[in-house]
Amino acid sequence: MDQETINNDQLTEFESILSESISNSKLKEGTIIEGIVAEIEDEAVIVDIGAKVEGRISKREFAFQKDQKKLEVGDKIDVYLDKIENHNGDCILSRSKAKSKEIWGEIEKSFEAGELVEGVITGKVKGGLSCEIGVTAFLPGSQIDTRPVRDVTHLIDVPQKFKILKMDLKRNNIVVSRRAVLEEMHKEVREERFLQLKLEDVVEGKIKAITDYGAFVDLGGYDSLLHSSDITYKRIGHPSEVLKIDQHVKVKIIKVDPDKNRVSVGMKQLEDDPWLKVKEKFNVNDKVTGVVTNVTDYGIFIEIENGVEGLCHKDMLTWSQKQNSKPGNLYARSQSVDCQILEIDHEKRRLSLGIKQLSPNPWQIFNENYPVGSILETTITNIKDGIIFGNLDGEIDGAIFNKDLSWESDPKEEIKKYKVGDKIKAKIISNENDKVSLSIRELHGNPFNEIKDKVKGDIVTCNVVETGDFGLKVRVGEKGPLTIIKRNELALRKSDARPERWAKNDKLDASIINIDYSNYKVTLSVKIMEETTEREAMEKYGSKDSGASLGAILGKALGRDNKED
Repeated sequence: MDQETINNDQLTEFESILSESISNSKLKEGTIIEGIVAEIEDEAVIVDIGAKVEGRISKREFAFQKDQKKLEVGDKIDVYLDKIENHNGDCILSRSKAKSKEIWGEIEKSFEAGELVEGVITGKVKGGLSCEIGVTAFLPGSQIDTRPVRDVTHLIDVPQKFKILKMDLKRNNIVVSRRAVLEEMHKEVREERFLQLKLEDVVEGKIKAITDYGAFVDLGGYDSLLHSSDITYKRIGHPSEVLKIDQHVKVKIIKVDPDKNRVSVGMKQLEDDPWLKVKEKFNVNDKVTGVVTNVTDYGIFIEIENGVEGLCHKDMLTWSQKQNSKPGNLYARSQSVDCQILEIDHEKRRLSLGIKQLSPNPWQIFNENYPVGSILETTITNIKDGIIFGNLDGEIDGAIFNKDLSWESDPKEEIKKYKVGDKIKAKIISNENDKVSLSIRELHGNPFNEIKDKVKGDIVTCNVVETGDFGLKVRVGEKGPLTIIKRNELALRKSDARPERWAKNDKLDASIINIDYSNYKVTLSVKIMEETTEREAMEKYGSKDSGASLGAILGKALGRDNKED
C-alpha cells in the first residue's frame, strides 16, 4: 500500500470522527452558541465552540464592544454559528451577529439621543464606504468630509466618531455621517475664533480653496472669503494667477457680519492705493503708455500705472469703422500701447482712454478736401439692401441709396444697372456723423431748384409727359421735377376728369397742394386750382340776388381781368 492511499484513509477517518463529534455536540447552523477564545492573532480571534471545532472572527467585530479591552484567551463569548464547514473546511462564526440585537438597541438609543457612535471605516463600497460600529453601517460619499475627498486610504481602520443619520431594522440598514461630526467640531472652533476676529485686524492665514470669484482663507479654524476684487489693485483674470493652495498670506479684516458669522478679508488693503496718486500724476489729454490687461467685445482695458487702468471703448480704438466692432482683431492682453486720457472720474475711479486720438482724423481731412457738393469718382465695392457702396479715401466709404440714382426712373430698377467694380462719378450731398452720402442724380442739377421759391397753393404750368388710367405724368415747368396728377385730381367736375383730354407735350396749370423739399416730392391738383378760381370769382363778381349763371360770372371775371391786363 502506497503513502497516498494511507493519507486518504487517515483523512476519511478524521472526517468521520469530526462529523460524529459535531453530531453529538448538537451544534446547529444559524444559532447563537457559547465559545471560548482560544487564540488572539493580529487580525483575528480564534474561538473554540466545542466538538473539536474552531472558527476565526475578524478583530473588527470586537472593535467597539464593551468587552474590547478585556478580551483574553480563555474568555467565554457568544458567537453566531453561520456555517459549520465551508468548502475550505473552515467554521464560519460571527460575533457581530450574535451581538446584533444588543448592539442595535444601544445604537438606537444613541440615534434617538443624537449621540455619536464610535467605529472604523473598513473599505469602499458602491456610493461610499463601509463602516463597522458594532454592526455594519453605510457611509455615503457625500458624508465622508466637508469637501470632496478622492483618497480615503488614510481614513481606513482609524477609530473615529460618526453621527447616525438613518436606521432601518427591517432592512438591516444604518446610514452614518462623518461630515456632520466634522462640521460640529468646526462650528465650535469657528464660533470661538470668530469672537477673536476684529474689523481692521491684520492676521495670518492660509489659502484653503480657490474659486472663480476669489479664495477661502483659513484664519486658524475659521474660513474667510477673499474676493477677487480685494486680492490686488491690478486686474487679474483668475485668482489662481496670484494665489496657490496652502500659500501663507497676510490679510486685513475688511468686513465682519455677526448675524451670518461671516468675515471678509483683503490683501490689497495692505498696499498703498494707487488711485491716490492719479490726481497728482495725470491730466485729461495726457499721452500715456500702458499695457492691455483685458480685451472685451466693447473695448480694451489698459493699465497705465500699477493698479490704475482705464477703458478704451471700441469706438476710440481706430478711425476705421470696419474694425471698431472687433477689438480682439486689433489688440491682445499684455500688449504695450500708447493712448490719450480722455476723461478722469476720481469719484468712480474710472479712466476713459483713446488710441485713435493720437493719429490724424481722416474724416476731418476728407471733409476739408471734399466738402459737401464736391464731385468725385469711386469704384463700387458692394451693393446691398438697395445701397451702393464705394471707397472714397482709404478707410472712408460712401453710400448711394437707390432713390439717389435717378430723378425719374424706378429706384429698384435703376440699381440693377450697376455692378461691383464699376467706376462711377457721384456728388457728395451729406457728410454727417462720419458717414458720407452720395448722389448720382444730382450730378447734373436738382430739378427742384426750378420750384425752390414755390409754396403750397401756388399755380404752376406743367408739360404732359404721359397719360394713362392713373392720370397724368407731368413735368413742372421746362426742367422741373416729374410728378403724377391722379385721375380724381384732373378736374372739378367728374365728367371732365378724363386723362384722354390731354396728349403728350400738352400744357396745363395746376395748384401745388403739397411740397416736401427734404424728400423731393411735390403733389399737384387741377381740381383744387379750379375750385379756388371758382370760389374767388364768385366772391368778387357774383351776387346772391343777381341770378347770374356761373359761366356768366366767370366770363365777366375773365373779361375784367383782360381789360386790367
